[in-house]
Amino acid sequence: MKKRTWTLKVTAAAVPLICMVAVSTADARPPRSASSTVTRTGPAGNTATRQSSISTNGQGSYSSSSSYTGRAGNTTTRQQSGSYNPSTKTYTRSGTTTGPAGNQSSLNTSVQATGNGYQRSATRTGPNGNSVNTQGQASYNAATGTINQSRTTTGPNGKSATESRTIQTGTAPPSN
Repeated sequence: MKKRTWTLKVTAAAVPLICMVAVSTADARPPRSASSTVTRTGPAGNTATRQSSISTNGQGSYSSSSSYTGRAGNTTTRQQSGSYNPSTKTYTRSGTTTGPAGNQSSLNTSVQATGNGYQRSATRTGPNGNSVNTQGQASYNAATGTINQSRTTTGPNGKSATESRTIQTGTAPPSN
């Protein structure tokens, strides 16, 4: 039985949500759901409330929603969903955030496992319709304990920035 654990972290300026979705390629998990309401009261008596909910289908997919109402009564909402396809080893996620004035932004990502790493693609579109695209990949060399990562981000103006990183983790000690 092979298990995969994905940690998803969703953050906006005022709408944090952290969740874990477990996927087993050998058997399904039971569907699950959770929700929370958090109210914070500041020293001046101002309150802010965050409501969040998440549900999984037991097959590697999830959907979540959250809303944040600030002390001035302005509300920001976020809807998200994601799924894992074990036959293609691909995880996809999409989401929409709606601000207090009704402006929307969106996110679409796809990560596919490769033999020794991954390929990642992400598009973020802001409320004005401009998009930022990111393409990235990583590979791991077990013999040298080296991880090589690279990422290219292209902004709405067509200009790109590239980042490369090498991480030396060390090799595993020989087993006796």
